[in-house]
Amino acid sequence: MSDEKPDEKKVKLWDFPVRLFHWSLVAAIVTAWWTNRELMIDIHAIAGYTVLALVLFRIIWGFVGSSNARFASFIKGPKKVIGYALRIPRGSMADLTYAGHNPAGGWMVIVLLVLVAVQAVSGLFASEDTFLFFDGPLVAHVSSDLASTMNWIHHTNINLIYAMVGLHVFAALFYLVVKRENLIGAMITGARTVPAELAARFAQIRFASPIAGIAILAVCAVIVWAMVTVARG
Repeated sequence: MSDEKPDEKKVKLWDFPVRLFHWSLVAAIVTAWWTNRELMIDIHAIAGYTVLALVLFRIIWGFVGSSNARFASFIKGPKKVIGYALRIPRGSMADLTYAGHNPAGGWMVIVLLVLVAVQAVSGLFASEDTFLFFDGPLVAHVSSDLASTMNWIHHTNINLIYAMVGLHVFAALFYLVVKRENLIGAMITGARTVPAELAARFAQIRFASPIAGIAILAVCAVIVWAMVTVARG
């Protein structure tokens, strides 16, 4: 039996590589946060390398992936972002539903990608000689001043990540509770139920091969692993 109402239709929204990236990034960030302590610092580093591989994948997928996963489809100018934000309090689903990230959500994706990329890259050069006693794999290739700067960035930038993650979760809960749009469920199942008159928007999505996405992710993982391995000698 279908849960769809006669005037609603379930449509495919997110491809498997995007969903795999999203939840893998969540798991990696949580793992990095939990293991930021002396006895678990090696796991913390692995989580950081995982984040780096995932970000590298998402950048590539933002150019060659499914049409609604590409940066060109959801990076909008200030006018559209502000216009969308002003419609949120009174807008209907027809006003607010996009076949992908909405204008505000699209920029949240970009900001989060930049922040986690900065966190992962700074960790490669950071040096913890106080209580963690850990050196990033590339710290030997930079000056002590640069390593110190990277260490400061690593410790400061994480607070920005926490703030953006909190905002991201708040936005998802707002849409779920107030707007009755289950964006969280869509990122799990890849599908979303929308009014039938909006289904045509989603029919225009061109989905890329999930096998290609997994292959690109695997290559990104190998690149990061090789870089870390070679750097450590």
